[in-house]
Amino acid sequence: MLKVIICVFLVFNSSVIFAMGTPPKAPEVVAPKVEFVKSIGHPGSGDGQFFSPSDVYVPTFGDISTSLGDIFVADTGNNRIQRIDKDGFFVYQFGNFGEEEGKFNEPISLTIDFNYQIYVMDSENNRIQKFGIKGDYLDELGAFGTENGQFSDATGITIDKLGRIYVADTDNDRIQKFKDDGTFLEAFGGFGWGEGFFEEPKDVAVDIDGNMYIADTGNHRVQILDEYGKPIQVFGEKGKTEGNFNSPQGIAVDDRFIYVADSGNNRVQIFDKNGRFLVGFGKKGIGKGEFNSPMGICIGEENRIYIADTNNHRIQIFKVTL
Repeated sequence: MLKVIICVFLVFNSSVIFAMGTPPKAPEVVAPKVEFVKSIGHPGSGDGQFFSPSDVYVPTFGDISTSLGDIFVADTGNNRIQRIDKDGFFVYQFGNFGEEEGKFNEPISLTIDFNYQIYVMDSENNRIQKFGIKGDYLDELGAFGTENGQFSDATGITIDKLGRIYVADTDNDRIQKFKDDGTFLEAFGGFGWGEGFFEEPKDVAVDIDGNMYIADTGNHRVQILDEYGKPIQVFGEKGKTEGNFNSPQGIAVDDRFIYVADSGNNRVQIFDKNGRFLVGFGKKGIGKGEFNSPMGICIGEENRIYIADTNNHRIQIFKVTL
C-alpha cells in the first residue's frame, strides 16, 4: 500500500515567499521511450535454441574472454547455460541435467562478477554454482533447508559493486546476503504482508548505493530496502492497471529507473527510483514486443533491456531513450 505524505514547507526570506496553502509543485516525471530491437532464439534444444529460458545477463564490462554485449542465458528447461554473441549467434554452452558438479536441475537465474566468474542459481538442487567464464566448474554453496546459507527453491541472484551475493530465497520468504567467497552475512525478511516482509520473492536487484529492490511476487508488489534491510519504499498491488502487478518475477535497476517483469500481466513496467510509474509495454502474444510470462530482465550497454520471454522460448531486446 502506498502512503502519500504531503508536507508543506513555508519559507520566508527577503527574496522568496510561498503563499500559505499553495502546494509545492511535484518534479516533472519524464517517461522514457521504448523501442523493439530484435528477438533471439526459438523453441528447441539445439545450439542457440531455448526451452523456458528464465533469466538473461549481459555484462557491462569486457575483456578478451567476454566481449561487451555478449548474452548469457539461463536455459532452464534445457538445464544449461548458453552464451550468445551480440549479433545473436551461438558461442558455447555448459551443463546438463543432474546433481553432480557442473550439472543443473532448473538453473533459473545467473549473474557475472568483475572477475568474469558466472554464478548460477541451481534452483531445484538448492544451491549456487560458480563457474569460470568458459563454463569450467569452480565451486558451490548452499543446500536444502531453512537455516542461514540454505535455500528452498531460491530463484533470483545478483551481485553488488563489492562482489557480495544476494539471493531471493523464494520459499523461505527472505533475501540472503553472502560474501564473495560464499560466507553467509545476513538475511532479511520472512513471511508476511507488512513492509520488510515477503511472500515468495522471486528476484532481487541492488543499486550502486547498496539499496535492494525486491520483486515481492506473492504480494504483487516491489519493495525497496536500504543496505541494512530497513524498508524505504513499497509500491504496487495486485491489478492490471498502470503501476500494479500480477506476480512480478523479474527486476532490474540502473541509475535512473526500476524495470519490472510483470509476468502475470505479460508486460514490462518502468518506474523512477521513487517508485512512480513511467511507462509500460507488452501484452500477451507471440509477435514483436509481445510476451508470454516474461521472467528475467537485465540492463546492458546503450540502454538496452534484455528480457527472458520465458514461455515464448526466446530473448527479446529493447532500447530505452528519453
